[in-house]
Parts: sequence; C-alpha cells; structure tokens
Amino acid sequence: MAEKTAKPHKEVTLGGAIAIMVMILAIMIVGKLFMNFDTGMLCLIVALATTIVYVFGYGFTWDYMFKEGVIPMVARASGAILILLIVGPMIAIWMAGGTVPYLIKVGLSILRPSTFLVSASVICAISSVLTGTSWGSAATFGVALMGIGHGLGINPAATAGAVIAGSYFGDKISPISDTTVLAAATAECDIMDHIKSMMWTTLPAFCIGLAVYAYVGSSGADTMDMTRINEIVGAIEKSYKLTPLVLLPAAVMLVLSYMGKPTIPVLWASMIAAVPFAMMQGHSLPAIVKIMASGPKAATGVKVVDSLLSRGGLSFMSGSVVVVFFAYIFAGQLECTGTIKVITSAMRERFIKSSVGRLVFSTSLTGIITALGTGNSYLSIIMPGIMYRDPFDEFGIRRNVLSRTLEDSGTVVVPLIPWSAAGVYMASVLDVPVLEYLPWTIMCYAGAVLAWIYAFCNIAIFRNKTAESK
Repeated sequence: MAEKTAKPHKEVTLGGAIAIMVMILAIMIVGKLFMNFDTGMLCLIVALATTIVYVFGYGFTWDYMFKEGVIPMVARASGAILILLIVGPMIAIWMAGGTVPYLIKVGLSILRPSTFLVSASVICAISSVLTGTSWGSAATFGVALMGIGHGLGINPAATAGAVIAGSYFGDKISPISDTTVLAAATAECDIMDHIKSMMWTTLPAFCIGLAVYAYVGSSGADTMDMTRINEIVGAIEKSYKLTPLVLLPAAVMLVLSYMGKPTIPVLWASMIAAVPFAMMQGHSLPAIVKIMASGPKAATGVKVVDSLLSRGGLSFMSGSVVVVFFAYIFAGQLECTGTIKVITSAMRERFIKSSVGRLVFSTSLTGIITALGTGNSYLSIIMPGIMYRDPFDEFGIRRNVLSRTLEDSGTVVVPLIPWSAAGVYMASVLDVPVLEYLPWTIMCYAGAVLAWIYAFCNIAIFRNKTAESK
C-alpha cells in the first residue's frame, strides 16, 4: 500500500508545468475549433493525456494521483454536481407549474418603444434569472426581440448586444445557473455569498449598459408592432392558468436563500412548493415525476415559446455534469502533482508579489486566456479557480472575491470570442456576427474592468476575519 501512494521521484519544473498547460490548451483548441468535438469528450481526452504525461514522463503512479488528486477534487466538486442535478428537475417543475410562463408574460408587458433596448435587456435578464440559462433566453426572447427591433429600425448589433448582456446578467446572478454554481463550488464558498459578491461588479456593469441603451434608444420610434408580443402572451395565457400565486416557488427559493439556508434543502423546498401549481395546470402526480425526470413538453402552438418552456429535467443537466466531472479529474492531477503550485508560485514571486490588484488581475487574465484558448466557460472558471485558491488565502481575501473574479472573466467573456461555442451560438441564433455585437454587450466586459479597478483601489476586497484582525 505504501508503494502505491509514495511520492514520485520526479518534480514538475516550471518549464514542465507550462508545457503541460500548453498541451491542455492545444488539445482543447484543436478539438473544439478544428474537430468540433464534444466538450465532455475533450475533457476526458485531456484527462487521458495528462495521465500519460505524469505516469510515463514523471513517474507518478495512477494510485497516487487517484487517491491524492482525483478523489479529493471530485469530493470537493460533489456539492456542485449534486446542485446541478437538482436544478434540472426544479426548472422542469417551475415550467410545468406556470412560474416561468407567468414571469415571461410580465416581462413582455414592460416593453416600450422609447426604451426598447433597455426593456430587451431587462426581459432577457428576468428570463435567465428564472431559468438559469443565457442560451435559452437568447434563443427565445432574443429571437423575438431581434424581429421587433428590426421592425423599429434599431441597429441589429445593438439589439443583439442588449439581449446577450441581459441574458448573461441573469445567468450570473441566478442561483440555479450552472456557471454560478460551478464558480462558487470551484472557489469553495457559499453560493449566496458568491452572488452577493458578484453584485459589486455585475450590477454596476449592467446599469452602465442600461444607461447606454437608454441614451441610444431615446431617439427611437414612438410606436411599435405588438403582433409578435401579443402572439407570445396569448399563447401563454391559453396554455396556462396564470395567477400571481404561481410565483410562490420562486419566492420560497429567494427568501430561504437570503435567510442563509443551505442551498440543496432550499432547492428541494422550492420543488415541493411547485408541485401543487403543476397539478393546477392539469398534470397528475405521475406525470409531474416524469416531467422532473425528462423535462416538460410545452405545446402552446408558438414555436419560440415551446422552445423556452420545454426545458429542464434530470437529463437536461447531464451534459454539464459530465464536463464538470471530467474537468475535475485532470484538475485534480494538476493539483496533486504540484503543477499548479509551481505556476502560481512563479506568478507570486515574479509578478503578483504583495499586490492585491495584481493578484486579481492575474486571476482574471488567466480566466480570459483559458476562455480564448478553450472557448469553454466551465474550464475558464475551473482552471484559474483551482490555481489561485491558495494565493487568495495567503492574502487573507475571502473566497467569494475569487469566485466573483472567475465569473467576471470567464462566464461573460466566452460569448465575446468568435470561435467559442457561445460566440458561434449567439451569432447564429441572433444572426449578428460576434465582432459586430461585441461593443454593445457592455456588461460582459465592464464587469472585468470594474474588478480590476476595485482590486487596485482596494474596493469590495473582502477580508477573512483572521486577516482583518491583524
């Protein structure tokens, strides 16, 4: 047994560590851009590649890496994986119970001609907060809003930018968003602490965007064609029994979350609260269980509405869970072999030194580089999150500052990269090239800039109690 967990005879040097990181990025770039491989399979291939390098190149045993790296890392990720699995059924029952349809109806009612861009961004934000998906919001509300904006003569790039900014704002602060859960789990902090910390950068960045949209839209048309809006609202009203009471599941989640209750029991409570409303919509208990497993099948007669409301279910989150699981396998290897420590130590000695500003900037830059290299939001969160946990602790800075930085530089940067999955998806769905809508997605890059300013000016850099007392 002692031989299986013995330390390897070779240490990973800085040059070797950099070479391994370059190899990982190369596999991800080639696999994604040129081979169009599935992200989960790419993470599995990377895990295989790193295993080969460490076993045959450095003499690590598989048992050592598995017991000292993979198991502890996956164990730390188990909370995030469990939340992701619970979120799927919860989204499904919110859809079936009328919670999300009601909010869609309310959101569309706030549209006004002179504030179209602002309204478009707010509507997509509301949708993504409640559904936890920026992609779904852009593909449903976004498509409808692009048509309305075109009819009003509004710059399509501006409309697309407002849609994407709103969709990602809601995604970032939604407790049921996969990236929100993942950022908190990677930084190992409470998800509500993470969301509260994000408000310092995300909310001002979003408001800056709204101010620009308001200024640009103030000269817009005074009238608008409500045909599309009326079609969507009418389809929802015919298909669901809507009353403000259907907001109870969302209220339960928000109230219990802000009371500091554990995340998983809060999600369970919200699901239970939604069951009566799903039954009110005509679903039997066995049907509700099936919906929570495989997702609802909305049939409003309007394609754009059916697409948004047919989301959720246990199987809905399986792809995300696979990516997280395999990514944590090779991340655990990077940690236990000292690869990450070598790189962060070099960064600490040669660049960061004693500067909090440089620490946050380095974390942010690592996330952006990972996003540029892999085009994947999960990896742009996981890689810098694991690399900089110890430096943040050494500086006495709370982990929710780290988790905030991960989202500011990972989640929202990916749709601004033309070759990323998110960039290709948004450009295709909204029919606007990435480089054209990029300047209008103000929230997506203003948050990172604010994070750098805060760090160098020591604003919203929350300290651990032990650090505060020194």
